[in-house]
Amino acid sequence: MINLDRALTQASKNIGAVRVKVKLTNAIDEELVKRGLLNPNLLRVYEAEALLDTGAVRTAIPV
Repeated sequence: MINLDRALTQASKNIGAVRVKVKLTNAIDEELVKRGLLNPNLLRVYEAEALLDTGAVRTAIPV
């Protein structure tokens, strides 16, 4: 016999926040680098850890 309460409790413990490392690049800077108009060292990039929502249909990036 399976104890369903215990099985649900165990499943809840396995659910957690999914975080991913993201790299945001300035698209205009990226195009200027491709055209040779901007030094690649001046390309503006931001790396951060983001919380992933598997049910989301839109992306939100705080200022």
